[in-house]
Amino acid sequence: MRTGRIYEADLRRDSPARQAGRVLATLVGAVALIIAAFLDWVPGRTGEELTDKALVQADFSVQDDIVVAVGGLCVLIALVALIGLAGRGGWITRLAGAASLVLFAMFAVQAYRFYGHDFGTAVGQAQAGPWLVLAAAVVLLAGGFLGARAARVSAVIAPDEVRKSADDGHEVHKSPGDGHEVRKSPGDGPD
Repeated sequence: MRTGRIYEADLRRDSPARQAGRVLATLVGAVALIIAAFLDWVPGRTGEELTDKALVQADFSVQDDIVVAVGGLCVLIALVALIGLAGRGGWITRLAGAASLVLFAMFAVQAYRFYGHDFGTAVGQAQAGPWLVLAAAVVLLAGGFLGARAARVSAVIAPDEVRKSADDGHEVHKSPGDGHEVRKSPGDGPD
Protein backbone atom coordinates (compact mmCIF):
# COMPACT_ATOMS: atom_id res chain seq x y z
CA MET A 1 0.00 0.00 0.00
CA ARG A 2 1.34 3.48 -0.90
CA THR A 3 0.34 6.68 0.87
CA GLY A 4 1.67 10.19 0.68
CA ARG A 5 1.63 13.31 2.74
CA ILE A 6 -0.38 16.20 1.34
CA TYR A 7 1.02 19.64 2.08
CA GLU A 8 -0.49 23.02 1.33
CA ALA A 9 1.65 26.10 1.01
CA ASP A 10 1.37 29.69 -0.06
CA LEU A 11 3.83 30.42 -2.82
CA ARG A 12 4.70 33.93 -3.87
CA ARG A 13 4.61 34.42 -7.61
CA ASP A 14 7.01 37.19 -8.26
CA SER A 15 8.47 38.30 -11.55
CA PRO A 16 11.24 40.87 -11.93
CA ALA A 17 9.05 42.90 -14.30
CA ARG A 18 6.25 43.19 -11.72
CA GLN A 19 8.67 44.28 -9.02
CA ALA A 20 10.38 46.77 -11.31
CA GLY A 21 6.98 48.20 -12.23
CA ARG A 22 6.00 48.49 -8.57
CA VAL A 23 9.27 50.20 -7.64
CA LEU A 24 8.99 52.61 -10.57
CA ALA A 25 5.35 53.45 -9.84
CA THR A 26 6.11 53.98 -6.15
CA LEU A 27 9.03 56.27 -6.88
CA VAL A 28 7.03 58.29 -9.45
CA GLY A 29 4.10 58.60 -7.04
CA ALA A 30 6.29 59.64 -4.10
CA VAL A 31 8.16 62.23 -6.17
CA ALA A 32 4.85 63.60 -7.48
CA LEU A 33 3.56 64.00 -3.91
CA ILE A 34 6.72 65.79 -2.80
CA ILE A 35 6.53 68.15 -5.77
CA ALA A 36 2.82 68.76 -5.10
CA ALA A 37 3.68 69.83 -1.56
CA PHE A 38 5.49 72.88 -2.95
CA LEU A 39 3.20 73.78 -5.87
CA ASP A 40 0.26 76.19 -5.79
CA TRP A 41 -2.99 74.66 -4.54
CA VAL A 42 -5.19 77.75 -4.76
CA PRO A 43 -4.25 81.15 -6.18
CA GLY A 44 -1.55 82.64 -3.97
CA ARG A 45 -1.12 79.58 -1.70
CA THR A 46 1.37 76.76 -2.07
CA GLY A 47 0.94 73.42 -0.33
CA GLU A 48 3.61 74.28 2.20
CA GLU A 49 1.70 77.47 3.15
CA LEU A 50 -1.86 76.17 3.01
CA THR A 51 -3.13 75.24 6.47
CA ASP A 52 -4.27 71.69 7.06
CA LYS A 53 -7.61 73.16 8.15
CA ALA A 54 -8.29 73.54 4.43
CA LEU A 55 -9.11 69.83 4.42
CA VAL A 56 -11.94 70.08 6.95
CA GLN A 57 -13.05 73.73 6.75
CA ALA A 58 -13.48 76.20 3.94
CA ASP A 59 -10.41 78.05 5.25
CA PHE A 60 -7.51 78.61 2.87
CA SER A 61 -5.41 80.70 5.23
CA VAL A 62 -1.62 80.83 5.37
CA GLN A 63 0.38 78.64 7.72
CA ASP A 64 4.09 79.19 8.33
CA ASP A 65 4.88 75.69 9.60
CA ILE A 66 4.98 72.95 6.94
CA VAL A 67 4.34 70.30 9.60
CA VAL A 68 0.75 71.50 9.99
CA ALA A 69 0.25 72.35 6.32
CA VAL A 70 -1.25 70.38 3.45
CA GLY A 71 2.24 70.11 1.96
CA GLY A 72 3.46 68.39 5.11
CA LEU A 73 0.76 65.75 4.70
CA CYS A 74 1.87 65.21 1.11
CA VAL A 75 5.45 64.64 2.21
CA LEU A 76 4.31 62.27 4.98
CA ILE A 77 2.26 60.20 2.54
CA ALA A 78 5.25 60.12 0.15
CA LEU A 79 7.40 58.73 2.97
CA VAL A 80 4.80 56.03 3.68
CA ALA A 81 4.84 55.11 -0.02
CA LEU A 82 8.63 54.81 0.06
CA ILE A 83 8.45 52.62 3.17
CA GLY A 84 6.13 50.41 1.13
CA LEU A 85 9.10 49.42 -1.01
CA ALA A 86 10.42 47.36 1.92
CA GLY A 87 7.62 44.81 1.60
CA ARG A 88 6.95 42.66 -1.43
CA GLY A 89 3.16 42.60 -1.32
CA GLY A 90 2.48 46.25 -2.17
CA TRP A 91 -0.22 46.85 0.45
CA ILE A 92 1.62 49.80 2.02
CA THR A 93 1.94 51.41 -1.40
CA ARG A 94 -1.81 50.92 -1.93
CA LEU A 95 -2.41 52.46 1.50
CA ALA A 96 -0.38 55.54 0.50
CA GLY A 97 -2.35 55.76 -2.75
CA ALA A 98 -5.64 55.58 -0.86
CA ALA A 99 -4.45 58.26 1.58
CA SER A 100 -3.53 60.50 -1.38
CA LEU A 101 -6.96 59.97 -2.86
CA VAL A 102 -8.61 60.89 0.45
CA LEU A 103 -6.42 64.01 0.69
CA PHE A 104 -7.52 65.09 -2.78
CA ALA A 105 -11.19 64.40 -2.05
CA MET A 106 -11.12 66.33 1.22
CA PHE A 107 -9.51 69.30 -0.48
CA ALA A 108 -11.97 69.14 -3.40
CA VAL A 109 -14.98 69.21 -1.06
CA GLN A 110 -13.63 72.25 0.79
CA ALA A 111 -12.72 74.03 -2.45
CA TYR A 112 -16.29 73.46 -3.65
CA ARG A 113 -17.60 74.98 -0.39
CA PHE A 114 -15.08 77.85 -0.42
CA TYR A 115 -16.02 78.95 -3.94
CA GLY A 116 -19.74 79.20 -3.21
CA HIS A 117 -20.83 75.69 -4.18
CA ASP A 118 -19.90 76.34 -7.79
CA PHE A 119 -18.19 73.30 -9.29
CA GLY A 120 -16.83 75.14 -12.32
CA THR A 121 -15.21 77.84 -10.20
CA ALA A 122 -13.75 75.28 -7.77
CA VAL A 123 -12.20 73.30 -10.62
CA GLY A 124 -10.95 76.47 -12.30
CA GLN A 125 -9.37 77.84 -9.13
CA ALA A 126 -7.64 74.59 -8.17
CA GLN A 127 -4.00 74.89 -9.18
CA ALA A 128 -1.48 72.17 -10.06
CA GLY A 129 -0.91 70.86 -6.49
CA PRO A 130 -4.16 68.98 -5.91
CA TRP A 131 -4.21 67.62 -9.46
CA LEU A 132 -0.72 66.23 -9.01
CA VAL A 133 -1.86 64.59 -5.76
CA LEU A 134 -4.71 62.93 -7.67
CA ALA A 135 -2.28 61.67 -10.32
CA ALA A 136 0.06 60.37 -7.61
CA ALA A 137 -2.85 58.54 -5.97
CA VAL A 138 -3.69 56.74 -9.21
CA VAL A 139 -0.04 55.81 -9.83
CA LEU A 140 0.47 54.56 -6.26
CA LEU A 141 -2.72 52.50 -6.30
CA ALA A 142 -1.76 50.93 -9.62
CA GLY A 143 1.80 50.31 -8.44
CA GLY A 144 0.58 48.70 -5.22
CA PHE A 145 -1.28 46.07 -7.21
CA LEU A 146 1.95 45.07 -8.96
CA GLY A 147 3.30 43.47 -5.78
CA ALA A 148 3.95 39.75 -5.41
CA ARG A 149 0.87 37.55 -5.42
CA ALA A 150 0.33 34.49 -3.26
CA ALA A 151 -1.09 31.27 -4.64
CA ARG A 152 -2.18 28.30 -2.52
CA VAL A 153 -0.90 25.02 -3.87
CA SER A 154 -1.33 21.44 -2.70
CA ALA A 155 1.24 18.77 -3.35
CA VAL A 156 1.87 15.16 -2.41
CA ILE A 157 5.40 15.01 -1.12
CA ALA A 158 7.53 11.84 -0.82
CA PRO A 159 4.96 9.06 -0.86
CA ASP A 160 5.75 6.42 1.72
CA GLU A 161 5.55 2.70 1.34
CA VAL A 162 3.51 1.39 4.27
CA ARG A 163 3.52 -2.19 5.41
CA LYS A 164 2.45 -4.01 8.55
CA SER A 165 5.24 -5.36 10.65
CA ALA A 166 5.00 -9.11 10.91
CA ASP A 167 6.32 -9.30 14.45
CA ASP A 168 4.18 -6.74 16.36
CA GLY A 169 1.53 -5.30 13.97
CA HIS A 170 2.99 -1.77 13.86
CA GLU A 171 3.00 0.18 10.59
CA VAL A 172 6.41 0.62 9.01
CA HIS A 173 6.76 3.64 6.72
CA LYS A 174 9.57 3.35 4.21
CA SER A 175 10.60 6.43 2.27
CA PRO A 176 11.36 5.58 -1.38
CA GLY A 177 14.24 8.03 -1.67
CA ASP A 178 16.57 7.02 1.12
CA GLY A 179 15.05 3.75 2.31
CA HIS A 180 14.65 5.14 5.86
CA GLU A 181 12.03 3.23 7.89
CA VAL A 182 9.84 4.69 10.66
CA ARG A 183 7.77 2.46 12.95
CA LYS A 184 4.41 3.81 14.09
CA SER A 185 1.90 2.45 16.53
CA PRO A 186 -1.70 2.35 15.30
CA GLY A 187 -2.67 5.15 17.76
CA ASP A 188 0.18 7.54 16.85
CA GLY A 189 -1.81 9.53 14.29
CA PRO A 190 -0.40 11.49 11.40
CA ASP A 191 3.07 12.98 11.54
